[in-house]
Amino acid sequence: MTDETNTVYVDCDAGRRLGCKTFCCRLLVKLKPHEMEKRDDGLPAKGYVGKDTNGLCVHMDSETWLCKIWEDRPETCREYSCNTDFLLQVAIREGFTNIVDLARKASVSYIPKETYIKVPLIQEETPAVVELADAE
Repeated sequence: MTDETNTVYVDCDAGRRLGCKTFCCRLLVKLKPHEMEKRDDGLPAKGYVGKDTNGLCVHMDSETWLCKIWEDRPETCREYSCNTDFLLQVAIREGFTNIVDLARKASVSYIPKETYIKVPLIQEETPAVVELADAE
């Protein structure tokens, strides 16, 4: 275990803007009713953000790993915190092949919040870091 007073963590919001290549852009993003696009065919609006053939969010630029709709991203994305995400904790510990597999593993997992693995800093010069003491 590391000494948490000296550990540096990723500021998730800044990390996403830098193209962190982590799990959050692979998870299911549920849309709020006012964010759902109306359909011309009369079917109900889709309640989640679509995925590409690689399982990444359709709004993720696969070359830069940046969000193509950052300024207009859904509320779920705006409110997301990678360091408190239960599904991310399951994914880090168990791995997963698809969202159904992840949901199955999560349904039988118990991970106390005090044992959550913090998403580590990859490059120290990245401005996307904060000291744990500052984050509390």
